Amino acid sequence: MNAPTKCDRRSKTAGWQIKSWAVVAIAAVSILLSASRNVRSTINVDLVLVLALDVSDSVDTREFDLQRSGLANAFRHPTVIEAIRRGPSRRIAVTAVQWSGYQDQFVSVPWQIVEDAASAAAFAKHLADMPRRYPNGYTHIAGAIEFSTKLVATAPYLAERRVVDISGDGENNVNIPPRAARDAAVRAGVTVNGLAVVNEARRLVEYYRHNVIGGPGAFVMSARDYDDYAEAMLRKLLREINKKFIS
Repeated sequence: MNAPTKCDRRSKTAGWQIKSWAVVAIAAVSILLSASRNVRSTINVDLVLVLALDVSDSVDTREFDLQRSGLANAFRHPTVIEAIRRGPSRRIAVTAVQWSGYQDQFVSVPWQIVEDAASAAAFAKHLADMPRRYPNGYTHIAGAIEFSTKLVATAPYLAERRVVDISGDGENNVNIPPRAARDAAVRAGVTVNGLAVVNEARRLVEYYRHNVIGGPGAFVMSARDYDDYAEAMLRKLLREINKKFIS
């Protein structure tokens, strides 16, 4: 039997490091979410929602502008405000995150309550005005899910539904794949939904379905490209905000 080469040893070490990172990350998320159940809050909302936007290298400046304007316009739309007002608490809590490669995640718009046209317009303005955080980088969906799940864990709101909304135009291409982070979020009671911007990645919806989304009522929607993003996001928000809402 041949002795292991330096290359073999490096590969085994790298694999062990990735697995160790995944175990630590999942444990950290579980601890945070467990602790969050003991945090007292007097603010009831129908939904705690993290909007996580892909700003990796595959997203050019125009496409980023279409993302933020599409999100802003969705929150200005009367049907979204109507959907929010139909919920039992008549309000939701929402935040926006930009994400790219390993450890490249940033809260672009902090938590806000949206409950009427004025608060929706205020949140939309923040979305429309947010600068791009990462001009280029890899696509680390696992990191986006983990980061967003921690935000949910520390959100000072009481809600029956807690959702992480991942939108992107490519598969995970750095560090660990997203399944472990997705599964950790689901075990903690967080639903992960997806908006797959297909562009040239024709199998992206299938990839999201098997590797990204999970939890009660989880779903993935698709946009043909970023020109189709605003319409797809509007339909997605309506479905997330109020499952009984009929557009």
